[in-house]
Formats: sequence, structure tokens, C-alpha cells
Amino acid sequence: MAGPERVAAVAPKFVELEVLGSQQVSPHVRRVTLGGDEVSAMTPQGYDQWFRFFMRRDGQEQLRVPSSPATWFPQYLAMRESHRPWVRNYTVRDFRLEEGELDIDFVCHEDPGPGAAWAMAAQRGERAVLLDEGLLYNDDGLSGDVLMVGDESALPAIAGICGSLDPEAQGVAIIEVGHRDDIQDVQAPAGLDVRWIERGGAREGDAALEELRGLRLATELGYAYSAGEQALATGARRHLVRDRGIDKQRITFTGYWKLGKAYVS
Repeated sequence: MAGPERVAAVAPKFVELEVLGSQQVSPHVRRVTLGGDEVSAMTPQGYDQWFRFFMRRDGQEQLRVPSSPATWFPQYLAMRESHRPWVRNYTVRDFRLEEGELDIDFVCHEDPGPGAAWAMAAQRGERAVLLDEGLLYNDDGLSGDVLMVGDESALPAIAGICGSLDPEAQGVAIIEVGHRDDIQDVQAPAGLDVRWIERGGAREGDAALEELRGLRLATELGYAYSAGEQALATGARRHLVRDRGIDKQRITFTGYWKLGKAYVS
């Protein structure tokens, strides 16, 4: 995939956590707070720090995970199917290292996927394991404005990036949500225009792409980041490259999920 290189995690290892609590922060977002003695083994990197998240499936008496961070996937496939945990990718919503806590936001709709179903059912003390994967966001010191486009599944990533940018940074963040009540308070530099787009009855991603196509971009666009539903992420990149003439090396894009499918690897 063309574009900036990913930023590797700092000494990645399996980090065992337990659920400390959860809350419904908006109609379609549930925040689960996890903690434990091993949280300090994970180095906060800010931006869109993401990780593999291993969860116990219904009917499993205990959570089993691979033993090697470097070869976890072959080990996962070698596990007896009835022993395999759910594994999904998530982004840190907040990290409180001194308290040994981190928050994960799960988008929860009707007919929820495994991660959302786990989040809605998880009780205090439930175990989970994560494997830090580092950052996708990497502006590599490029000068110029920042552009971000995503849906509610990318909200934790965009919020994390906004909170990590230089206070003097300028640009635009387009965030599409299904309902205005899912809008969250995002701490962003004063020069970053955060635009919330309500999807209404449109297909996921279409409203954000329409906003992007009508956007007047800065003459000096330094870096662009698009994430969320696969067609949104790839559509934003395609528009920027073909219609705006932006260099592919200045764009990071990632499809978290795909309409009609439960998971995009």
C-alpha cells in the first residue's frame, strides 16, 4: 500500500487487562475502561495508537491467547477453533498511565458485531488482552495543513490525532456520524476546523465524501488521513489523488470495516 510507513509500537507485548467499568457515552458509542498491573507495559504514543484486542467468546470458560507477539497469527490459526478468542482492531480513546487505565470506544448498532456485543455484555473483572501495533498516522514532519476524513468508527483515531497535533497545526477534520447525538467533544488545535456531518439515511461514508468533494483545500496540504468504512477510506484517497493531484506519499488511508462484512483484516 502506497503512503507513509506505519510507526511501530514500542516493545510490543501481550498486555493483560480487566474491565473496570463501562458507560454509554452516546446512543451508538459504548466506552469500556480497562486496567491492571500490566497497563504500564504499554507505551502511550498518542495519535491513532491501535492494537489487536483479544476477547473471550460466548461459551468459553477462559480467554486463551497466542504466546508470541511476533508470530501470533499462525499460533492463532493453530488453536483449536473452540478455543480461539475473538480478535479485532481498536484504537486507544484515552490513556491514563498514572491510574493504569485506558478507554476503548465501541460503535454499537443493531445486530452488533463481536466487539460491540462483547462491550455491551462485559462485566467488571472480565479479562481481555491487547497487543500494541503502534500508529498508522505518520505525517513525517511534512509542512502544510492536515486533512482528516472518517466515520464514527474512526472517531477515536481522529480524536487522538487532534489531541496530539502541534497547537499551531491547521487543517480540517470531517467526521461523519449516524446521529447528531453521537457528536463528541474533541480537543483540537484552534486552527483545525472540526466538521461534524450527520449521515441521515445515506449510505455510510457518502455524506463525508460529499463534504470532502465540496471542500476548499489549502494551497499547501501537507498530509491527509482517511479511515473508517472501506469505501469511505479508499474513496477519499481516490478523490485526493485523481481529482486534487495530491501525492500518494502524503496520504494514509485504512478501512476498518466493510458494509456487509463483519471484519476487514
